[in-house]
Amino acid sequence: MKTYLVLAIAGLSLQLVSAAQAQSPQQLPSYQFEARAGIEGVLKSYERSLNASDVAGVVQLYTDDAVLLAPEAPSAVGIEAVRNAYTGIFQAIALNIAFEIAEVKLLSPEWAFLRSNSKGVVKILANGAQVPGSSQELFVLHKSQGRWKIARYSFSSVLQPAK
Repeated sequence: MKTYLVLAIAGLSLQLVSAAQAQSPQQLPSYQFEARAGIEGVLKSYERSLNASDVAGVVQLYTDDAVLLAPEAPSAVGIEAVRNAYTGIFQAIALNIAFEIAEVKLLSPEWAFLRSNSKGVVKILANGAQVPGSSQELFVLHKSQGRWKIARYSFSSVLQPAK
């Protein structure tokens, strides 16, 4: 009877420990923690480059085969098309936005996605008008040669259109 009771208590203890570890986000394996830090770093660099209207800074964050999916625009496929798209964007607007991470999901050691929300101000350079900006974004990131880069990026406004 004592042996049965000891085994039952030990089994229950192991189940409780396993459940607690599964629910604790701080207990990520080291490679996942390092991946998340690298991915968050890409987003911070992207935010800085966007707010500085820095085409070169933005483009260096993308893979050579990147795809930019902007609303009301054709897909920009490949790094030169991405460069041209940001050149046009920064000729038309200046951004002052901040990103907030909603979700990071590591799909494999080399692939991940990041979902975010951004808010801030968009300045229309043609007339100096400043309007609120608020978007939701989805980044697909690829790790190559030890660095995370943006492979695919899509965003859409979450503001109601003017009537």
